[in-house]
Amino acid sequence: MIENGHTAVTLGGKDYPITLPPFAEREDIAIGYHAEAKRPRRQSRALMGALGLCVPAFGIGGLDLYEELDLDLVKYGGRVYSNAMAQGLKREEVITAATICFSAVCASLFPRETEVDKAENFTGPDAEPAI
Repeated sequence: MIENGHTAVTLGGKDYPITLPPFAEREDIAIGYHAEAKRPRRQSRALMGALGLCVPAFGIGGLDLYEELDLDLVKYGGRVYSNAMAQGLKREEVITAATICFSAVCASLFPRETEVDKAENFTGPDAEPAI
């Protein structure tokens, strides 16, 4: 289940399920995107990397290609973006889908305070202590 409420993205009129990649790759996405903050073109490609890793049915090569490209999120994202453009998709649609994927990744790594509070208070005030 995706925590931000999105379980799929729509590209070219087709719904693609979001599948969060393993933890290390989710960290790569979050760190890689923010590391490129001063280079918008590279940051945009890192965002596309989130789309490719979260939507393997759409992306090209998934984790295998990402690893072949030496875990280079920018390079991998460039391949995903080129693939999307070759399919005739609209740039705005691809960016929207990538942003949804990026948000899902971040929500899985950095839970909101209310989610942490729910987890902290899972026993409730009247619960018996565990023995």
